[in-house]
Amino acid sequence: MRRAILLPLLASLAVSYPLSSIAPVSAAATCSPPSGSQFRVSAEQLARPSPLLICQARLALQGHAAVTATGTAAGVTQLSAVLGVSLPQASATQPSQHAYLGARRDARGVLQTYEGFAAPGQELQAAAQLTKWASTQTAQPATRLMAWASAQTAQATASTALASQPPSQAWTALSTAMTSYRDSNGSTVNLSMSDYRLNDINSGGDWYLFVTQLQTAPGYSGCDSNTCGWYIIQRYVNLPFAAPLSLFDWGPSTTITGTGVSWTVGTSLSAGYSDVAAGVNTSYTQTWDQPSVVTTDQSSRTGGKAGWIENFSGPSYNAYPSVVPPPATATATFGSEQAAIFQVPEGTASFSLTGGGGFTSERDTWTAYGCYIFFTCYSESSSFAGSSVSLRMTPQPPVLAASPTSLQVPRGSSATLNLQALVPGSTQGLTWDITNIPSWLAVSNLSGSTSQSVTLTVGRHTAVGSVAYLNINTSPGYAAPSVEHGPIVVTVVVTR
Repeated sequence: MRRAILLPLLASLAVSYPLSSIAPVSAAATCSPPSGSQFRVSAEQLARPSPLLICQARLALQGHAAVTATGTAAGVTQLSAVLGVSLPQASATQPSQHAYLGARRDARGVLQTYEGFAAPGQELQAAAQLTKWASTQTAQPATRLMAWASAQTAQATASTALASQPPSQAWTALSTAMTSYRDSNGSTVNLSMSDYRLNDINSGGDWYLFVTQLQTAPGYSGCDSNTCGWYIIQRYVNLPFAAPLSLFDWGPSTTITGTGVSWTVGTSLSAGYSDVAAGVNTSYTQTWDQPSVVTTDQSSRTGGKAGWIENFSGPSYNAYPSVVPPPATATATFGSEQAAIFQVPEGTASFSLTGGGGFTSERDTWTAYGCYIFFTCYSESSSFAGSSVSLRMTPQPPVLAASPTSLQVPRGSSATLNLQALVPGSTQGLTWDITNIPSWLAVSNLSGSTSQSVTLTVGRHTAVGSVAYLNINTSPGYAAPSVEHGPIVVTVVVTR
């Protein structure tokens, strides 16, 4: 794009215009848990991990430490094998020789992952991004709040979407992933994606909520009568889908701009009737400011996409050589959130969804040249650049199972009940409890958040033939398909 402006020569005199493969894993490997809040894996270790490294990395993840690694483009697959979990598959606009990876199991047990990439020459900055992610993950909640407040003060004119959590009574968190790419202009795009499953009681289907957050930080070096940029002019977020998914609800669902913008999803899910239990709030709202940004909803139930376009205001050259710079949303860190709820057929064991986000940035350059007597002309040329990233997630419903479901226990004796409580393919457990326990039966664990064995002990003076019907449920209820219509019932019969 080129612009030409004609100015009197006298006006122009007042301004200057300078122009490998994974090593076999020993099942017998044992180790001591590593110390510290971070466990770092080098590229060489990631390419050929020893049994000791694998053992330490898994214990670090189990102990809520941030496991970080730098590797090649194959690093995601390698780190998945080291940790024994399924990491989301991320990609960026341009192939990257290096990957900057992180994984952490948060206090809720939800797996948090980071996958960063960079253009040649931006490796140090990409490594710093990974370090920042790990530090934020392992910071205490109060420290995180102080860091957020400091960032808001430092960028008072910028607008960043603040992530809130959907109500846990209605939605079970499955995982959160983030991917990042830094281009050769120093511009960074971050896309995070979280998925949740509805704790539903409806036999007609299952519902999954996906929340995305797109954040950009352009390589902005200022704006004057010589150059202006790089600044963001447009961004997008897309969640394309196909069968077995159908788009149920999404936000934003209208065109929005300005301050105090918001969206709400999930209100049409019926509490106490067909979808979720009575008294459960399924709605999720996000509110933020986005001055000088217009978001247009492009989602369509029949078009196979939940998607949004964001258009940004740029600089003003109307009074050139006096230049009005672009607003902070286009030149500084800015984030926005989107959400989509998808319905899948009842009993769907697994599916995949890929979320993508990206931006287009612009840099303007002005050149002076003589065009008429007593006048100097200025021509403006614009350069454009863009980057995008994507995340592919494969959620699976939580599992709660009891074995055996029928026990015969002599009075005065004990028996073992095995509980499986987990989210497949992750480090996450599932919170459960046991209720409806008679006075003559002692239960070693009334609740838990992981798979474990529970000891049941019958009192020695209990009458033969006494029967207990133990109720085993998730907490909150209905969070796994096995308890969608009520708790798992384990029968305990007292014998001689």
